[in-house]
Parts: sequence; C-alpha cells; structure tokens
Amino acid sequence: MSATTSTAPGESAPSAAVPAAGKAGWGPVPEAGPPWWARLARGLASATTAAVTGCRAAVERPVTLAEGIELARRGDWTVSEHPMVRQVAVAHFWLVQAPALIVAGVLGWASRTPGRLWTLGPLLVTVASVLNEIPLVGVLVPEFVTWSYWMPTSWTAGLAGPSEGSTS
Repeated sequence: MSATTSTAPGESAPSAAVPAAGKAGWGPVPEAGPPWWARLARGLASATTAAVTGCRAAVERPVTLAEGIELARRGDWTVSEHPMVRQVAVAHFWLVQAPALIVAGVLGWASRTPGRLWTLGPLLVTVASVLNEIPLVGVLVPEFVTWSYWMPTSWTAGLAGPSEGSTS
C-alpha cells in the first residue's frame, strides 16, 4: 500500500522544490535582510560618526594639564588694553580656572585605573579636612567631604581628652 495524497480539482500536487511562501500567488520569497535593530544600530553609528568627525576634541590629542593652564594664563582672552580688565582676567585665572583645571586634571589622571580612584578618595577627604580648618577657605568646603562627617563620634571621643565628669 502506498501513501498518496489526493488533491482537489484545479490544484497541483505539492512539490518539495517550491517553498511554501512562493506558492499560490504569493510571489517570490524576498531576500532576508538584517533585522530592524541592526539597521537602527548601523544608522545611529553612521550619524554619530558624522557628528563626531567635525568635533575638534574627538580628532585631536587632549591638552595636558600644563598646556591647559598655560593656555588659560596666556590666552587671547586675557590680553586687553584696559588694566582693570586685565587684572580681573588674571584674578579669574588664579581663583577659578587654575583650580578647576587642576581638579579636572587630577580626576582625569585618577580615573584611568581603579587603584588610583581608591587612593584619590582618602586623599581628597584629607585635603578637604585640612582646607576646612582655614577660616575663610573653610566656608567653601562642603561638610560631607571632611573626615569629621565620615568618622563616627566614638572614634574621636578619645582625641578630645578627658570629659568633665571623668575621674581620671
């Protein structure tokens, strides 16, 4: 006994050579392209590359800390005929730009390895604690950056000396 399939009148027998999507007027099977997320990622990558190509910081070597400080100190913005404007520019450099450039340079250096970051944390807290003791500078140091904020009070109780009610 052989296994045969019956077909209705007007239908042809199914063939293994014809794919299912190509049967009965569906047309040829389209070529499978990349999925939607791959096309989206490719489009975003090309748009990002086009945007970054014109960015000076993306194609040039970053300036060193010394070069940044020298540029801030001797840049065209500090050159002025009026002596008062020049004095304000120099004060701005020493009070705002130089500290910001130094902090940014140290953070950039420290962020290159985890060991440097772990070292920078206690160093930052120590420097902030020392600066907090200077009367006028202490106003600028946030309290949460100092050792007194992070150490429990039981650790510092012995440092203050004997209390008034003790017999020692």
